[in-house]
Amino acid sequence: MKSESGFSYIDVMIALVILMFGILGATGALTANLLRSMESEKQIIAKQMALSTIESIFSARDIARTGSLDGWHAVGNIGSNPVNGTPMGVFLSGWRPVREDIGSDGVAGTLDDACNAPGPCQVSGLPDNDSLIIPGFERQITITDVADAERPSPPHAIARRRIDVSIRYNVNLLVREQTVSTIIANYQDQ
Repeated sequence: MKSESGFSYIDVMIALVILMFGILGATGALTANLLRSMESEKQIIAKQMALSTIESIFSARDIARTGSLDGWHAVGNIGSNPVNGTPMGVFLSGWRPVREDIGSDGVAGTLDDACNAPGPCQVSGLPDNDSLIIPGFERQITITDVADAERPSPPHAIARRRIDVSIRYNVNLLVREQTVSTIIANYQDQ
């Protein structure tokens, strides 16, 4: 009788199990890579939103429209920057939705574009902002006064403020946050 040589059924089964572990590992790596690429895209969008908001705040400093934006005094969260006892800050604090349109005042994060309602933002004297809310993104603007050792507050007014703009977004049931910070100065009125 001739002896037959070759692979046994057990050898084939062991090879298939090893191959299956390799395929599952590669599939897991590809899935993780796909999720990371989606996260990177949202992170880039969030950072761009934050940078755009900071640019908008710099514009608010340079715009002087009596009644809506009063230049440097407008650069602050609502209720801050008192001038003659009247708070002049125009930027909403806390987490707010991000709308496609920044409203008629042309500045992001103010009453005409960052209202919490799912409907339009309505501010008396300004047209309603009924632009869509960008889903999955929220913005928080925090503006704080920065003491200036060379110009103590009394008799001089605050000339520097720190701006922190944070964008919160979701990636696969995880909450991520992108923050951009800068210092804004106003030495023109000093």
